[in-house]
Amino acid sequence: MNYPDSTLSPYRVLDLTDEKGHFCGKMLGDLGADVIKIEPPAGDPSRSTGPFYHDIPDKEKSLSWFAFNTSKRSIVLDLGTKEGKAVFKRLVATSDFIIESFSPGHMDKLGLSYETLNGINPGIIVISITPFGQTGPYRDFKAPDIILMAMGGQMHGAGEPDRPPVRVSLPQALLFGSVHAALGGMIALQYRQRTGLGQHVDVSIREGVLRTLGTVISFWEFGRELCPRMGPFRARGKLMQREVWPCKDGDVILSVMGSAHRSGMEPLAQWMKEEGWTGKFSSVDWESSNIPEAFDEEVATWQDEIARFFLTHTKAELNERALKSRIPLSACHTPGDILEDKQLTSRDFWVNVAHPELGTAITYPGAPCKLSLTPWRVSRRPPLIGEHTKEILREIASLPIKKTVAQNGAQTPVASRKALEGIKVADFSWILAGPLVTKSLADFGATVVRIESRKRVDPSRAGAPFKDGIPGVNRGGTFRFQNSSKYSMGLDLSQPKGLEVAKKLVAWADVVVENFGPGTMERMGLSYRHLKEIKPDIVMLSSSNQGQTGPHREQRGFGWNLGGLAGFNHFTGWPDRVGVAPNPAWTDFYAPWFGAVALLGAMGYRGRTGKGQYIDLSQYEAGLNFLAVALLDYTANGREQIRQGNRSPHAAPHGAYPCRGEDRWCVIAVQTQEEWLAFARTIGNPDWVKDSKFATLETRKKHEDELETLVAAWSINFSPDEIMVKLQGAGVPAGVVEDTSDLLENDPQVKHRGYFKYLNHPEMGMALHLDWPAHLSLTPAQLRSAPLLGEHTEMVCKEILGMSEGEYGELQATGILQ
Repeated sequence: MNYPDSTLSPYRVLDLTDEKGHFCGKMLGDLGADVIKIEPPAGDPSRSTGPFYHDIPDKEKSLSWFAFNTSKRSIVLDLGTKEGKAVFKRLVATSDFIIESFSPGHMDKLGLSYETLNGINPGIIVISITPFGQTGPYRDFKAPDIILMAMGGQMHGAGEPDRPPVRVSLPQALLFGSVHAALGGMIALQYRQRTGLGQHVDVSIREGVLRTLGTVISFWEFGRELCPRMGPFRARGKLMQREVWPCKDGDVILSVMGSAHRSGMEPLAQWMKEEGWTGKFSSVDWESSNIPEAFDEEVATWQDEIARFFLTHTKAELNERALKSRIPLSACHTPGDILEDKQLTSRDFWVNVAHPELGTAITYPGAPCKLSLTPWRVSRRPPLIGEHTKEILREIASLPIKKTVAQNGAQTPVASRKALEGIKVADFSWILAGPLVTKSLADFGATVVRIESRKRVDPSRAGAPFKDGIPGVNRGGTFRFQNSSKYSMGLDLSQPKGLEVAKKLVAWADVVVENFGPGTMERMGLSYRHLKEIKPDIVMLSSSNQGQTGPHREQRGFGWNLGGLAGFNHFTGWPDRVGVAPNPAWTDFYAPWFGAVALLGAMGYRGRTGKGQYIDLSQYEAGLNFLAVALLDYTANGREQIRQGNRSPHAAPHGAYPCRGEDRWCVIAVQTQEEWLAFARTIGNPDWVKDSKFATLETRKKHEDELETLVAAWSINFSPDEIMVKLQGAGVPAGVVEDTSDLLENDPQVKHRGYFKYLNHPEMGMALHLDWPAHLSLTPAQLRSAPLLGEHTEMVCKEILGMSEGEYGELQATGILQ
């Protein structure tokens, strides 16, 4: 059922996707849209993907299908027939979105090109999700998850130095594609509400993965440094910190940090002293320590002391003391730990979804964020094959043709190609996750004013690497990636007059975004309840590690802590070794897109009703949506999956194989018998491929260790590019494990798509910025360089807040504009 108060309740979505886009449809459905899943007569092929409910292979019992297809209805249509096309076109005339994930050109072959669909319904928004996008030399490459993770730069720096690069064992890349597809669709919807015009959204899944690389790009750009695999350590330039620490019954996450982060280390040192540990770590001068600049023998000694201390405690004991003393430490959770987490229970995260056909209810992960008026929620269980065919066919006769006109009542083509023009944002966020939310608005035309201060410099401005190796608040490589197209206002919020100015900015804004620790905005008098008094229809988003409520809401930590807490360390690495982190601070790079989708949905609701609302974005809860299959396997089957290196239950060979050159690798993923035969032919049909032990997927899985060795003995004779070209030419999924030098210097697909953009920065000169995985045909992103600290303070005061020269001068004299 559709809830009348839902974020997207006025809209209808036609979902033609396979597993590459299921999650996009689920997101829109859980936000209230009427999502019609269009399946072929035999049902969506991904229904045959395990694991299955109670391990019974059945198209109606796939937990992979369940995980990403809630809140949808199903109709069976054969688009290869005249009748099927006629029904589909009638649905197009009554709909707002089409999501499809066919190979580039397939919709054209069906006679359903974007031009045709736009002719039926000029307001239709068509979202195409493909591995590499609709254009470019790699557009037709086969690319399951491991290929996209490798070619997206994710795998090169993840894993152990003495083993191949590794992916997260649960597929992630397709989910990045889906989230960016949903965001692209929501941006296009904002433009349509102004103009009545739909458009085509071309989503590259691989570019969605590229967005997660963060700082590693800057290390290559500025210093030609690659960030190697370090197992439980994290290496970034000269910095090598232990991140994963074994304890009595598992692992915990902690990074030893000094300088601005010393307040988290001091209570750990104090606890160790309480228990009689009086080594060098207990006497560190944290005020003067400068760990990010060098990692020397002294710091290694500290880490050795901490490692021995942690082995005397359980992860529950360590986590409890971390909560009490505000130590930035988190336990590495398993699925069982996650289900028992008091924080999630207190926030009513879990959802029991009735499955009458199974005679039971299954516990699902809940919403990635909470909206105060229009909840993000599961409205129905995943549909059976064609369950709603008759219902939808009956509706077609009475469904009105969509009249997607601008709010002023007429289609009015406009000169502006900025989809979000007119949206005004007061951005109080800092570091990473919050700024990425507002970047998604700024790059598409919203006016985003970033509030910051020299009194408390954003750590992303202050951290290495720096352009030319020269430190400076305007020379950091990280800051510019998440702050393009914004205005920077220098404002000291610790002073009453600074807060007065901030409140004037709130009165101007439509949206406020912040990601301080829970309670910080309340203490400053800038919480949602305060802001509503200033601007009753304000939309506010707060991003935090674990949400604004619950017993663990103030647990200290960073993105890498959330990787452990949300289970990603448990699923990354090798089963015979400690779990390791995915390459970046994982949750920092996907939680923002959930927040941006929710925020744009709330803005649409505000446009219809005049009501603002509050959005509580928990990075932890957002992350669990990316582990939905494993969590369902636990809740439905009681099975606790664990990391499997690069192996997949659905393919063999499936891994990263050594190639000619230093630390060069190619990934290969043979999923079907046809691909196996093509692989055998391409490598010259050596005698071993004819052995019966490799004849079928089942037998190859039984002899996978031997298979891996034989494939590696072949691959070492070629460059990774040679293998990719040979195998892809034969129809076998393969790809280079790309490092940052490959991506920035050599990749023809990246260059063709223009993903990396060099913009003229006032202090750094030509500096790299990141474009968007969603390419909008009418309103593409239009990036401006990231701002200098306080670069636009005078402009904001005079032009946006309307201050006179005298008022501005008085504020300058107080010292709050810095």
